[in-house]
Amino acid sequence: MGISFSLLLSLALAQGLTREEARLLDRLAEEALRADPAYLRALADLEAARQTLGILGALSAEAGASLAGEYGQVSPTYRLSLSLNLAELFRDRGPALRALEAQAEAARREARARAAEAFFRWLSAREAARAAADGVEAREAELRALQARARVGAAAPHEVLAAAERLSQARLALYRANLDLALALENLARVVGLPLEALRALLRPLEGGGGTSPNPQAPKGP
Repeated sequence: MGISFSLLLSLALAQGLTREEARLLDRLAEEALRADPAYLRALADLEAARQTLGILGALSAEAGASLAGEYGQVSPTYRLSLSLNLAELFRDRGPALRALEAQAEAARREARARAAEAFFRWLSAREAARAAADGVEAREAELRALQARARVGAAAPHEVLAAAERLSQARLALYRANLDLALALENLARVVGLPLEALRALLRPLEGGGGTSPNPQAPKGP
């Protein structure tokens, strides 16, 4: 059996996720399983092995056809034979079946772990982008305040220039953070096997808490 939703939810909440984020993580993990080649191959091998259990797995069939006739008239003759392999019937397939079950479970866990890792990476990139956006807003407010003070002679020109430089650095940090966020989103889409638009639709409920500010407006000069 795979990791249950209740266990996954408990682990996710322990990592500081909200309940909505934990539910989305479980959904993304299930999507990853539907698209993971190793897991699907392991399931196919397991199902094929289960089909050989019992009497059906020990039966073999042979079919053929021959043509016979005279005076140029041909009539088909069919034959069908079944055989039962007793040694195959009573062979213990338990160890092999358990090995295939373990292989399928390992593939399942690996696929879910990759989905969780990609999701946590996206969450981290999203928070970094939001922090960078907040940094831009703070530097813009700082520059506006210094510009206002400079108009009345309460701040020196070099202070305004220094604040403008800090704002420029903050905008560069935001650009890099948004790039990291875009790469994390693309990686998550690849891992879970979803198109970007479908993934964005799933993630949209999580964006209610705010987002990044990729194009902050530059404050006007003094």
